[in-house]
Amino acid sequence: MQSLKKAFRLLCLLVLIILASFGIGLSSGIVIPVSRKREDNTITTELVESNNEDTDSQNEQKT
Repeated sequence: MQSLKKAFRLLCLLVLIILASFGIGLSSGIVIPVSRKREDNTITTELVESNNEDTDSQNEQKT
């Protein structure tokens, strides 16, 4: 009877190991977090707009 219990415990251990390895296979292993920060690579440019009132007043002074 004791040898039967030992065999049953060993069988249960093997089943648990197989189920655990199958579960790890489904979830594709342990995920390692990325330690580097993602950089924002958007290019920002500023457009310099001329003031139309200044150019109009300069044109009036010339005429």
